[in-house]
Parts: sequence; structure tokens; C-alpha cells
Amino acid sequence: MAPDRASEILGRLGTRVEVRAVLVGERLDIRGLEPRLVQSLPVVVEVATTGCAVLLRAGAVVFFGVDPLQQERFLADLKSRIIDPHPTQEVERATVRVAESDGVDQDALLVREVSIDRLQVIAEILGKSVILARHESEIADAFNAIEPFAMQLGGARPNLPWRQRDLVRHIGRSMLVEHQLVGSAELLEKPDLLWDVPELDRLYTRLGDEYELRERHLVLERKLAVVSSTARTMLELHQTRRSLHVEYYIVGLIVLEIGLAIIQLAR
Repeated sequence: MAPDRASEILGRLGTRVEVRAVLVGERLDIRGLEPRLVQSLPVVVEVATTGCAVLLRAGAVVFFGVDPLQQERFLADLKSRIIDPHPTQEVERATVRVAESDGVDQDALLVREVSIDRLQVIAEILGKSVILARHESEIADAFNAIEPFAMQLGGARPNLPWRQRDLVRHIGRSMLVEHQLVGSAELLEKPDLLWDVPELDRLYTRLGDEYELRERHLVLERKLAVVSSTARTMLELHQTRRSLHVEYYIVGLIVLEIGLAIIQLAR
């Protein structure tokens, strides 16, 4: 797309822009997506002549100056490119405002000018934030599911009331989240567009600190380790109990067989 078209759309956005980041699926197929406002990544496309959207391969779409109705129409058209769509969408909202310098205010993200590269930086941060938010929700669900089992185990009279199938399911869920985190390793990596523009690097770092991307990722890893370790421990205890039951059955059969032998000898 011609540079003047990109400039025209940026001019329409004005000096205060409403931003909405939506996590639509596990991945987005952006190959061959046209027309683009610029050829650099992440992909930026026009939406309904009034705004634009930045598409991230990790499954997030970040809208700038797009109303909800136009957003839904765009996502409907994008449906064929969404890989493993989520039944519920994770959403992050923000406001971008033009100021004297790039930074963060109490109610807005500040930019020295509304430019494509700055919108790309903001989209990278907000996109990673909604991805982390989804993982946080999944880990929280796993924590809530595993907590009653751990409390029963730590009670005054511990018992093992859970079923092996439930424990295997919890382990599977934690493994899935772990796989997704590994697949989202780029969450902590800086995008390529920063390497040649130190000014954007400072903006990216400032926004990353504001949304606590690194800290949230670290907390997720720790919680994931706890959930996985707890579920595996309880599964081992369950299997140990089953082994003891089998041994009791064997001992019982041996005693029964001895008893029968004694009765036969007594006759």
C-alpha cells in the first residue's frame, strides 16, 4: 500500500486513540495478507477506512481507532486465518495519546507522534499482555482444581479420595499450558523492528515494565511448576495405594489357600 495511504489513516486517528487487543486463537496465519500499510512486521492493515489493526502471529489482533461493530466484522472475515480459535476472547484496552515524549501516564500510553512503528510497538506489548492473561486464567483454574486435593492430603486424617483419571487430567492440563508457554517463548523476546531504532527500544522497554510482562511470565512458570509437581505427587500416592491394595489381596489369597490346605489335611 502506498505510504500516503498510511499517512492518511494515521491522520484520521487523531491525537487520542482507543486501542483494543483481542486474543482470538493460538496462532494467526498472516501469509499473503494484503493490502498492508507497511511491509515490516508485525502486519498492519486498514480497517473500515477509519482505523487500523496490527496482527500478531501468536494469535492476537490489536485494533486502533476501530469501533466494536467494525472489529467484529473484521474478525469474522479473518476467521479462516485463525488457528485453534478460543471459545472466549481475552481483551485488553488502552488509550494512546500524543504527548511531548514517549512514555506512560496514569490514563494513557504516551507517544511523541502517531506513527506506524509506534503502533506496532504498542501492539506487541498489548498482544503479549492478553496472551499472558489467558495463561494466567488457565493456571488459576488448575490451581483451584488441585487445591481441594492438597487440603485433603494435609488434613488431620489424610486420605486419598481422588480418582486417578482426575489427576491425569490435571497433569495433562498443566502440560498443555507448559507447551503453550514454550511455544510463546517470544513473549520475552524483543521484536525485530527495535534493533535499528533505539528510541523505539526505550518505548518498548517502558511499556513492557508497565504491563509487567517479565514478572508475569516468571510467576506463571512458578505456578505451573507447583501445579504439575502437586498433581504428579498425588498420582504417585494414588498408585502406591493401589499397589498396597493388590499386595493385601495377594496376602489374603495366600492365607485363604493355606487355610484350605489345613482343612484338607485335617480331614
